[in-house]
Amino acid sequence: MDQKVEQPVEATLTTPATSADYIEKALARAYNSESLRVESFHSEAITQTGENFCSVIYRLKVSYRKSENAPLEHGNYIVKDLIPVMAELGSNEKLMFEEVLPVMAEILDKAPSTLGEKKLSADCLYVERFKNKELYLLEDLGALGYVTLNRYIGLSAEDARLCLQKVAQFHAASMVLLHEQPSLVSNLAPSHFSKGLEDAFTHVLIVKGTEFAADVVDGLPGMSSIASKMRAQLPEEYGKRIRAVVDPKNSAFQVICHGDLWVNNIMINQEENKAIIVDYQCCFVASPAIDLMLFFYTSLQLDVLLHQRENLLKYYYQCLCETLAACNYSGSMPSYEQLQDEMQRCLFYGYYATVCELPICCASKEASKDFTAHTFGNEEAIKAKRHQLFDNERVLQMLQATLGHFEEQGILETL
Repeated sequence: MDQKVEQPVEATLTTPATSADYIEKALARAYNSESLRVESFHSEAITQTGENFCSVIYRLKVSYRKSENAPLEHGNYIVKDLIPVMAELGSNEKLMFEEVLPVMAEILDKAPSTLGEKKLSADCLYVERFKNKELYLLEDLGALGYVTLNRYIGLSAEDARLCLQKVAQFHAASMVLLHEQPSLVSNLAPSHFSKGLEDAFTHVLIVKGTEFAADVVDGLPGMSSIASKMRAQLPEEYGKRIRAVVDPKNSAFQVICHGDLWVNNIMINQEENKAIIVDYQCCFVASPAIDLMLFFYTSLQLDVLLHQRENLLKYYYQCLCETLAACNYSGSMPSYEQLQDEMQRCLFYGYYATVCELPICCASKEASKDFTAHTFGNEEAIKAKRHQLFDNERVLQMLQATLGHFEEQGILETL
């Protein structure tokens, strides 16, 4: 067998993701052909530091025959190999790919073609989970013309609209599913923040991240009082507020939130003017405003956030309602006022996204070079990394432009 494999630093010696046996087994099950044989494959690690913190990503090109005398076929695939610490924690991704997303796809497929491109995600051909290991074999969206956009500068209003159309489709299909098959969706684990700031990773991400950001804000002209309020909320008030935001019982209407909706997790086919969502590890049931807040405050260019936010929200709502109607949703149709109220209720999530997520999402190429999940577990390394993350013009501009608004809205108060 002709085999070329380039292993990344993060991959372990026991990783089967690029072995001939794994690929053959996965494809044989995916195509329901026990006699399938792989004749050649090429594997290339495409994991980017500063972007893929939870997994190692491989791109595969495979030639195979489904039986001994069958014609030679060729396929392009992605293998997502969760790093052991993340696989041990567990996620909702396996349930999403095996049970939830296929039903959501059926819901959308029944809708008229006027909805346009209905594909929500890459096709998942095979999932394998065992101790400290979780592997996914997916179709390669890159081979279908999809690319990720520039995370350093953020999205234009035009690209944001394309992304929001797909987000609205995803949310709408999930609302139909929640209404028609609530027992299926009930198997999704709640938000990682439903327990507040208890676990070690969240403490590093939020508590230490906000403390560092407050020190940076303290040095900005006229913002020392804001920095003091940021510190005063940690950790009790912060934990209480973020738990309230992600609690689905507090939402006027519920969707399946993607949970990690930023520019790298929405791929674009610009030639065909369509988008698709990737990475379903963090899905949970809650308010759609959670996804929108994270997307707006991590992924939009600052000028777009400040001057196009309302127009983009209206466009999202229009797409949501059109999709619900096309899918014959028989539940209560949410009003635009309810969506606005949810955006206001979940504004604290926008604050979290700006302070804790944005610096990571738009990390410079230099800051990304040695930035992995392991960085968060090393106190000195993450402290040094944060100096790089906050030495970023886009981050500083966002802090100066948004923290005053958060303060005016009472987001920084300790109740």
